[in-house]
Amino acid sequence: GMIQGVPTVVNQINSSTDSSGNAIGLTIPQDIQTAIHTLVRQYDALEQYVNVESVSTLSGSRVYEKWSDVTPLANLDADDATIGDNDDPKLAIVKYLIKRYAGISTVTNTLLNDTAENILAWLSSWIAKKVVVTRNQAIIAVMNAVPKKPTVAKFDDIKDMVSTAVDPAVATTSFFMTNVSGLAVLNKVKDAMGNYLLQPDPTQSDVKVIDGKQVKVVADRWLPDVLGSHPLYFGDLKQAVTLFDRQQLSLLSTNIG
Repeated sequence: GMIQGVPTVVNQINSSTDSSGNAIGLTIPQDIQTAIHTLVRQYDALEQYVNVESVSTLSGSRVYEKWSDVTPLANLDADDATIGDNDDPKLAIVKYLIKRYAGISTVTNTLLNDTAENILAWLSSWIAKKVVVTRNQAIIAVMNAVPKKPTVAKFDDIKDMVSTAVDPAVATTSFFMTNVSGLAVLNKVKDAMGNYLLQPDPTQSDVKVIDGKQVKVVADRWLPDVLGSHPLYFGDLKQAVTLFDRQQLSLLSTNIG
């Protein structure tokens, strides 16, 4: 009735909510969120590689131990020597503030003449893409803010990344990430014997590895080049980036503008 413009139904459409936060009147079904979250996974969403924490408040903070060198205990030369203070671990507070994103999609009457299911499927797919692009952009901004940015001129530089770029404590969970254009370059690198240096994973033929570290590939549209250079990240992104998700997606329809 809403799609067909039946007056008795259209007059019921509004964007108000009851005490439980549920929309009153005829609106987009709430379980559409599940469909959108499912669609997000079909695209190259970088949030699958980072740490995602669900929160219920608009702002908050977390306490993390700073990564620092641990010094040895002091040697007591005499039995009556005074025991000094340890270099206790340093803690850091990381604050988060949930940001809100929104947009309006305007559809024509011609499209509204289609079935409601088709319209919902189109909206779900479009919003899922917008969610991926929005979150990817925020994640990439954090990834590009790291202080150490080596310039890769030859394949030895990439191997040096495996050896020295991260602490051994996180080396076992680290991996490479690049886009399709970056993979195309890596795929053509050969050693002096003519052997390709990018090898397939013995357990997964379609997965490439460098020195045993997986190379995860993201489409150029989701992980674009940076100032004409192909991106190549190495590390454990779950240790570097946390996405705080309040999970409060809302969809409302109106014919009032």
